[in-house]
Amino acid sequence: MALPTKLVVVVRADLPHGWAVNAAAVLGLSLGRRLAGPPPQDDKDASGGVHAGLDPHPVPVLSATAEQLRELHDKAGGREDVVTVGFNEVARQARDYDDYRAALAATPGEGIEYVAIAVFGPRNRVTALTKHLPLHASPPPSPSAAAGRRGDLFPAPGDRRFTGPATGDERRLLLEMLSYQRETLRLKCSGLHTDVARRAVEPSTLSLLGLVRHLADVERRWFRCVLAGQQAPPLFSSEADPDGDFDGAVPDPEVIEAAWRAWVGEVAFAEEFVAGAAHLGVEGHDAWRGTVSLRWVLMHLIEEYARHNGHADLLRERIDGTIGL
Repeated sequence: MALPTKLVVVVRADLPHGWAVNAAAVLGLSLGRRLAGPPPQDDKDASGGVHAGLDPHPVPVLSATAEQLRELHDKAGGREDVVTVGFNEVARQARDYDDYRAALAATPGEGIEYVAIAVFGPRNRVTALTKHLPLHASPPPSPSAAAGRRGDLFPAPGDRRFTGPATGDERRLLLEMLSYQRETLRLKCSGLHTDVARRAVEPSTLSLLGLVRHLADVERRWFRCVLAGQQAPPLFSSEADPDGDFDGAVPDPEVIEAAWRAWVGEVAFAEEFVAGAAHLGVEGHDAWRGTVSLRWVLMHLIEEYARHNGHADLLRERIDGTIGL
């Protein structure tokens, strides 16, 4: 007998499979918390083994464009008898739930792009809203893939990297390029939670979290210590433990949060310092390179990020198969 209610998950068509599975899981958990009722009854197999009860609803996973997801959210969200939960780009790119709530509060409704939507309600209503959508499947290869190119742009709608000016004064171009590299690191680490600490292969301790910690210390050294002249020792490494930035990158939520907090703080200091610098010839002293200019530091940071973003490419692909620039 058909159930009187229906549950459907709709995923954006171009979403990589790892993200699609994650989005469907997040929506299922979020929707389940909103629905009242006792948990399903546990069952036993022929050998007496107990199996946790499953919800009787089949859950078709459908595919839609970003525009269709927005339309579905608007239509389904306007019905009192339908429960709608949306998973959006603000949530997908957030480091944690507090970060998501803060980012969401600063994002106008028209600027929200949906990654996936779960819809639950009367069977006829849900069917009417979603019957025109196909089942989610592997997307067709992009033209670049068909031509033999292995990867394309990192799949992030609204990505504005590498779209800034390609002409202009030296200061602006250096700052734009460094900003692109910083944003690439953040994107490569997005949506992973504790997986961000997963290491490459033994015996290497290289991980995305290690890169975040390492680059926080790199930013701190060149801008706080060398250029600003502050007494600011590294946060994650030391003379006694020079590899502490990578060795200490463990899958602990507090460790992960501390790494992101440090990196964001050091980047903010660097941006403020550069904004207040009179010119690119501002100098500082470094024990390794001697006298260095702000110009050299910006060039070095671009090189440093670019090198480690290459590491991040491989680390992210190993975690969930995501590739791209």
